[in-house]
Amino acid sequence: MTNLIPTTDSNQMTRKQRELFEREQLILDTAQKILQSEGLQSLTMDRVAAEIEYSKGTVYNHFSSKEEIISGISCRCMINLTEMFSRARDYAGSHRERIAAIGIAQTLYAQLHPIEMQNMQVIKSAAVREKISAEKQLSLLQLEQKVTGIVLEIVRDAMNAGDIPKDQPFIPDSIVMGLWTMGYGSSLLNISGIPFKKLGMQEPLEMSWINSHKLLDSYQWQPLSSEFDIYELRSKLCNELFSAEMKQLNNPKNK
Repeated sequence: MTNLIPTTDSNQMTRKQRELFEREQLILDTAQKILQSEGLQSLTMDRVAAEIEYSKGTVYNHFSSKEEIISGISCRCMINLTEMFSRARDYAGSHRERIAAIGIAQTLYAQLHPIEMQNMQVIKSAAVREKISAEKQLSLLQLEQKVTGIVLEIVRDAMNAGDIPKDQPFIPDSIVMGLWTMGYGSSLLNISGIPFKKLGMQEPLEMSWINSHKLLDSYQWQPLSSEFDIYELRSKLCNELFSAEMKQLNNPKNK
């Protein structure tokens, strides 16, 4: 069975590897369309094979089950998030601006790819995990480590630079976990269908932006949000780091 998902540079592949990779992407693209239009219950190996006009055996050469296909989609999600998070980490601004950019990246990705975010929740289920090969589970874990590693790196750099007082318990883990909880939770709430405005509440993604700064302030991460405008910062980071994603978000036809 092939395992080419984490590889994105086709220039480093042989012709045979490139053909396998392209077919694997076709399978994942097709499965994602089925998930988006009809839901998990409609995703079967037979259905995918029929849609791409290959034999079911060909699909099984790449993925042993529909759960592995979902894992493959999740791997692509993590690859894309890694690229966006890397832009945030490498931004020539303060550590506080970089961690804020991480939040923007996660929110933008969740808005542009809501089905992928749902898949990330599905893939955490033990019933789904047990149907995924150890090799593909390892691929997903390694990608998750890259994503969390970028965030941890920013927090540790901020601590070493003196932007965050070090005499606090459980840092950097508590900061990363707090941001992760808010970002992941708000993304799921955003696609839940709950009518927050009718309930007299702000939308989840907006509250996540506000609350993330309150969290950073609670750890005395300098500069405090009282010293700058968080909305001006968001606008600046969107323009300088994520203009392509903002254009896609504002033009649904490009999604």
